[in-house]
Amino acid sequence: MRSRTSSVVFAFLVIAATTASAGTINFADNFSPPSTEWSNSTGSWTATGGDYYAQVPNNNPYAETTLPFDLTSYTLTVTVNALGDSGIFVRTNATDTQWVLLVLGGNGYGAGFRGGNAGSSLYWADSNNTSDQGLVTGVFTPGNAYTITVTAVGDTFSAYINGSSTPVSAFTDAVGGSDGEVGLYDNQPDTARGGSGTPTTYSNFSLQGTTVSSVPEPGIALLMLGGLAVLMVGRRAWRCSTKADREPVR
Repeated sequence: MRSRTSSVVFAFLVIAATTASAGTINFADNFSPPSTEWSNSTGSWTATGGDYYAQVPNNNPYAETTLPFDLTSYTLTVTVNALGDSGIFVRTNATDTQWVLLVLGGNGYGAGFRGGNAGSSLYWADSNNTSDQGLVTGVFTPGNAYTITVTAVGDTFSAYINGSSTPVSAFTDAVGGSDGEVGLYDNQPDTARGGSGTPTTYSNFSLQGTTVSSVPEPGIALLMLGGLAVLMVGRRAWRCSTKADREPVR
C-alpha cells in the first residue's frame, strides 16, 4: 500500500514537472502563401512567387510583421532579396513597445540616400532610440540577395551572413527583455520619403527555438494540490488504522 501511494504521488509530480517545462518551436515558411501566423501589423504585407514584402514600406511607423511565439533562445534564418533597407526584429513584446532590431542595409537607403554607408551596413537599434550599435559597414552591395542568420541566447544576439560560422556582429541588449517575439521589417523603397529602386523581399524563412516555460493554470495547480492533499490524508489514515491493528487488546 505504501509503495502504491508513493507511486501515485510521484506521478502527480511528473505531471506537474511536465506542465512547467519549456516548449520548442520549429517553424518554416516558403511564403507560398505566407503562413497565417504572421501578424501583418503594418505595411500591408503580401507575397508573390515566394517573396514576402511590405506593399507600403515605411520606418515611421515600421512596416512590421511578427510571429506569436514567446522565445527565450532561437536560431532564425531568412533570405533577403534586393537588400537595401530592411531588418529583423530579433526581439519585441506583444505590444511592440519594447524591441531590438537588426537593420540590414539602412542608413537612409530606403528613403533614397545613396553612397557612403547607405544600403551597405549592418547594425542594431532598440526602442530606447539607441541606433547604429555594433555597426559594420561595407558588408552588403545594395540590390543583391543575402542569407541572414540570427542566434539569440537570452538578451545576446549574433548575426551571420551567407552561412558564415563567424558572426559579423554581436549585440547584448536588455531593452527587449529575456524573451519575446521575432519579426520582419521592410523600408525599401520608402516612396513616401523619396525612396526608389527594387523592393526588398524575404524568402525561405526558418525558426527553431525554445519558448518561455509554461506555468500551470490556477485551476490545474489547485487540482494537483487537492489530489496530493487527499493522498496524504488517506496515507495518514492508513497508517493510523494499521497501527491500531497492531496494538494488543487490553
